[in-house]
Amino acid sequence: MHSPCSLNIDVEWHTLKNTLQQAANEALGKRKKERHKRRLILWNGDIKNLIENKTKAYLRYLTTRSESDKLEYKRPVATVKRETRKI
Repeated sequence: MHSPCSLNIDVEWHTLKNTLQQAANEALGKRKKERHKRRLILWNGDIKNLIENKTKAYLRYLTTRSESDKLEYKRPVATVKRETRKI
């Protein structure tokens, strides 16, 4: 259990932390974090199949960590990039 001294320190720490945060928010304000997601504009069945194949190849590579599986993963990656650039 906590001793009276450690409870006092915890209370003091939380008070100090909250005071500093409040002062920083008042002086600097808060900014809303913007999230930008890159999205493929034209999504079709071909792209979906290519991405599924790429994901399967990646998971296979993660389980084996072999050089041949790594090369088998890089091929679908290049194909997906090439096809998305075409679109």
